[in-house]
Order: sequence, then C-alpha cells, then structure tokens
Amino acid sequence: MSACFQRLDGRPIDADVVYRYRLIDSIVDGNAKNLRVHRFAPEVAQTTYEMVWPDGAREEIVGRDALMELLGDERKLARITAKSNEPIRQVMREVKRELDRQAELLYPVKPRVLFAALGEKHAEQVARTASEHGIPSAYLHHSMTERQIKDTRQRYEADSGDLQGLVQLKMLGQGYDFPPICIVVPMRPYGSFSEFYQFIGRGIRVIVHPALTGRVAPGEQWLDVVYHAELGLDDHIDTIYAENDMDPLTQHVIPDDWGQTNGGGELPGTTGRDTAERPEAFVMFERGTIEQRVVHDAERMEQRRLEREQEALAQRYATYAQSTDSPVTFEQFATIMRQMGE
Repeated sequence: MSACFQRLDGRPIDADVVYRYRLIDSIVDGNAKNLRVHRFAPEVAQTTYEMVWPDGAREEIVGRDALMELLGDERKLARITAKSNEPIRQVMREVKRELDRQAELLYPVKPRVLFAALGEKHAEQVARTASEHGIPSAYLHHSMTERQIKDTRQRYEADSGDLQGLVQLKMLGQGYDFPPICIVVPMRPYGSFSEFYQFIGRGIRVIVHPALTGRVAPGEQWLDVVYHAELGLDDHIDTIYAENDMDPLTQHVIPDDWGQTNGGGELPGTTGRDTAERPEAFVMFERGTIEQRVVHDAERMEQRRLEREQEALAQRYATYAQSTDSPVTFEQFATIMRQMGE
C-alpha cells in the first residue's frame, strides 16, 4: 500500500494496481477537504533574496533557479531572507483574507495556517510578517531544543494556544496530520513533487467536531493553498489536478480550461519558466493579482460520483451474470438496482 502515487526517486511503483482510492474520491466521500488554489501573479519578474554572513558580507540570490541550487545547502539556507518583505506581504494579505473566511465558516473551531520556509532566517521573517498581518505565528527549526519545539507546537495545536500560524522547515512535511490546518502556504520552491504533495496533504483531512455537525458538512470544508507564482510551483499544482487517478503509469491530459480565470485567458507563468526569462533586481514594491481556482469543482465531483457508481454496478453485474443462464442487460440491471436503492 502506498499513500503516494510516485516513489521519492521518481521511478514507477513496481506492482500491479488492484485498487486505487483517488484524491477526488476522498473528497466526494467526505474524508478530504475541497482544494482551493490562490496564486499571486506578480507583475515583476523575480524576487531577490540575500544571505547575511557573520562577518557582515552579503550575497544576493535572484530568482527561483538560484534558490533551487541552494536547496541542498543547509548552511546557506539557514541565513537566507527575502530582500524585500513586499512579496511576503502580498501573499500574507491573501492568507489573512482566507483565514478570516475560514474562521467565520468553522466557528468555534479555530483554523490554522501552516507555512513552509527556506531556512531559519527566512522562517523568522515569514513568522514576523504573518504576525504583523494579524496571524499570530512562530517558527520551528531543528536547532531548537526538544522543549522549545514541544512548547511551540502546543501553542499552535491547543485550542487555547496563542498561535494561529506555524512556519516549518521540513519538520512537519510528512506524517503530520492536524485537521484544523485549513491554509497551507509554501514560501519556498520544491524540486520534488512528492515533497510538495506531502506538504499540501498536512491539512487535507476534514475537521470532525461536534460544533460543526449538521452545520458545516465535510463537502463544505476547504483547504486553501496560497503561493507566489515566482516560486515555480505551477507544474506541481497542475500535477495534483492531472494525477487524480493516483496512477504512476498513466500520463493524464490536463483539460484545456484548467488554469483559466473566471473571465477566461491563460494564467501567466503557468509553465514555471516565464519569469526566469526576465530577471529583475531588488523589488521594493510588488504589484500583482491573486488568481483563484478550485481543483475539483462540483461538476467534476458529480461526474466522478457517477463513474464510481457505474464501476460498482459493473462489478455486481459481472457476479450476477455468472450466476444465471439468461441475465438481463446491464442497462436493465442498473435500472433495477437504482430503483431498489431508492
């Protein structure tokens, strides 16, 4: 059994698939939240990051490609910060809007935000900016003591805790399930889709709470994914949409209308390469727009529900047809079964 449809090394899973429980099936069944994507599309090309060394020396890193080269160097990542807070502020304003919307929907349950950052300095910067925008936040780093990590998590996870946001650096990327997480914010690029998918999955489970029973159905719960287009995460978002079969051996075709705003038109930079062709230095103020899309809309989920019903009927019909010499047609069988179900 595997909870991911890809191995960490990118190779196919060497096994026959006998059963596949898709993400969309989990949403239809009320086990997973609906996914809603918020993409900040800047009007400038690239964000500049800088590292500050103990001797005061400063080193600039411009754009996603340069950041990707640093992902394996923890020493450098620990010291990196965004040279301008404005890109973080732009994302944070959208996070705050969605957090307020989630809080109104889920009251008295307190929704949480989980951030992913590049390094300790960057995590501190993200947590500080989030707090300035009305999202009380702290960060976790592996250099902290076990007591500090435990206390920070308690402040975040406890209903009476004072934190609503938590910034982490791979520490909570896998195996951490906390249903009150309703917003995930990757503030770093991900070279590995599996790692990115694991991070998104930290908040995918629906919230089961007595106060929500009968008022907020599982199908009305949302996981908001807010991210900055310059980080090159568009391909990963598209993969979540395209790989809903959880089939590592099948290449899925993304529908033509995926990645369009309500008014039509293609989202800029969806290949993840557009910004890399127009390098631009230090950003003091960043203009842009937030584009929103739903990974599985009502029409697609209803289509999938009907597909699953048809698949179940086909299995039952096969058993029935083998047990009689003169079986009715499948269409007649399906009609009878649906009438019995009513």
